[in-house]
Amino acid sequence: MKLTVEQHEQVVFYLQHLDIDSQELFEEFYDHIVCSYEARLKNETELDMKSHIWQHLQPEFGGVGEFKKVIKKHERAIGWSVSKRIITTGLLAFKGKNLVYSIAIFLAAWGLMATAKNLTIMTGLIIACFCLPIIIAITKNYQFKKSVRENQPGYYRNMRNSSMLLICTLGIYLLYNFGRLIYQSLDNYVGFNQLYTEVPLFQATLIVLAILYCYTMLTVMQEDFKTKLLTT
Repeated sequence: MKLTVEQHEQVVFYLQHLDIDSQELFEEFYDHIVCSYEARLKNETELDMKSHIWQHLQPEFGGVGEFKKVIKKHERAIGWSVSKRIITTGLLAFKGKNLVYSIAIFLAAWGLMATAKNLTIMTGLIIACFCLPIIIAITKNYQFKKSVRENQPGYYRNMRNSSMLLICTLGIYLLYNFGRLIYQSLDNYVGFNQLYTEVPLFQATLIVLAILYCYTMLTVMQEDFKTKLLTT
């Protein structure tokens, strides 16, 4: 059903009262409130939205405290769904024709390092593979925030966007610490020094892992990252 401006504002006020600040939960509970109101109107034609929310809907959830528990449960489920999506997308690189592509990329990286024998190429490729996803994530997140400011829908973030941006940030953090660990190991362990600087197979493995990370994040962002509001 189409709400009046006053009814819409009452729903938005209630959701903000519950501290719902994410697009996913805001739209989910907004739809739930509207649908339940529409169903109740069939039996109580004079019922207004405010009474429906505070006298019927909230008690059904057990009050504000129980409502917030439901919200927290939904937030955890959304966070886990993003992590699960990233894992399953990464594993797809080892299935079917994608496995053939992965092997081809590995062989190409192996041949490149065996021919060039230049660690700068390997380092540059790895850094690029980790930096590209976070650059795109920051850009897309900015576009989403801009859309929120322009439309003022009642929320200010998208949980899937935030989760992917966090994972990209963690990727940069891990890359930085992994680089420091390698730098320290090169001086302290002769065997590792030789493995890192002279074995193209090992170098190609690092490159392919970085490419896999980049491919996974870009694929998930392309399908799930929101840059504008589809509903308000």
